[in-house]
Amino acid sequence: MRERTPLRSAALAARRFCLDCQGASPGAVRGCADTGCPLWEWRLPPAGRETPGDAGACSVTARAVLRAIRRQCVTCAGSRGDVRACAAREDCALWSYRFGVRPRTYREVRRRFFAPRELDLPLAPAQPAGTEDFLRAPAPVPTVKA
Repeated sequence: MRERTPLRSAALAARRFCLDCQGASPGAVRGCADTGCPLWEWRLPPAGRETPGDAGACSVTARAVLRAIRRQCVTCAGSRGDVRACAAREDCALWSYRFGVRPRTYREVRRRFFAPRELDLPLAPAQPAGTEDFLRAPAPVPTVKA
């Protein structure tokens, strides 16, 4: 199969998935009777809901489409771990949106999560009374002038 380019919006990806499911027949997509499918509500073009070019907008509709795609992916794969390991990159129109977020958002979160961080070590425990650290010189005692 040919490699697909990521679609501009989740709604277009849902539409493409429905077309693939119904054999590339728009009439079959319109007449789809599988109301139990998470993408059933999003199978038709987004007439009046939101323009497909609004990929940057994170409206209620966009979030609802992303949640529906996530449910479809979990249903298809079987579990959340299997969704993460999904190998249908070239075959599935939903692959880029399988985590329930836009691909750009996922890349940003992943970059922040795996970014190098400063090592945060706890403070060294205090020395018990009577033991002295011979490697370190004692700290000077401040004098107070009266």
